[in-house]
Amino acid sequence: MVEKVDVTIRIEKSEQNRMDEIVDALKVSGLDDVESHKRFMIVNGSVNPDGLDELRKVKGVVSVHQDSAYKTQKR
Repeated sequence: MVEKVDVTIRIEKSEQNRMDEIVDALKVSGLDDVESHKRFMIVNGSVNPDGLDELRKVKGVVSVHQDSAYKTQKR
């Protein structure tokens, strides 16, 4: 089973009135665990690594950024 990656998606500011429609399209494109933040025009969620390009194709999406997890080194 492929482990999903966390992503942050920026939405075009001019598309604010379509935010719900864009979130639905992102879900159809494979986005899970969705949290949308209309005030900031961003959506967070998780997706299979091979699904990143599908998210980028959604009309109104400015960018899809894979989140990084930082871990401290054990001494």
